[in-house]
Amino acid sequence: MYHATVEGVTGTARVSASGDRVRMEFSSQRKNSVSILRYDRGVAWLLAPTMAVYREIPLADLRRDVPLFFDPALRVNRTELGKELLDGRDTVKYAAEITQNGATFRGYLWEAVPPLPVPLRWEDERGAVVSWEQVVPAPVPPGQFEIPGGYVEAAAALGQNVMPRAGRHPE
Repeated sequence: MYHATVEGVTGTARVSASGDRVRMEFSSQRKNSVSILRYDRGVAWLLAPTMAVYREIPLADLRRDVPLFFDPALRVNRTELGKELLDGRDTVKYAAEITQNGATFRGYLWEAVPPLPVPLRWEDERGAVVSWEQVVPAPVPPGQFEIPGGYVEAAAALGQNVMPRAGRHPE
């Protein structure tokens, strides 16, 4: 489970990742949405499951308030600060500088202790906080990273203003 608080707004998503592909399922009381990031193709598909429509946008157009941690192009410069217990898990805390597509983020990064060194928490100097819970390595079916059958492109089906702005997800 992925939680992010940026500019006072908190969102939650279920995340599946495999290599250069990421699927994020966002849910709130009002809406559900899915984002599929395909770094191998340079695109993101924003899906509205209740309407069976999608919108394709270039990955470069995604809002970047926090690093996209599953991006293969992401570069992390870490300085170890020590080991900490975070939500009952052993972690290593780092001062980190993250570079992604020309943007630089500075903050603190907690990673699970190897053999599974995955990010568990990120806090930046602006106060943005991202955390991951219930991290479980498991195979993901390749079809999870494709547009589901029966979906149509939003602009063609319903007009240009159907989907939320790129990088923004329903609260």
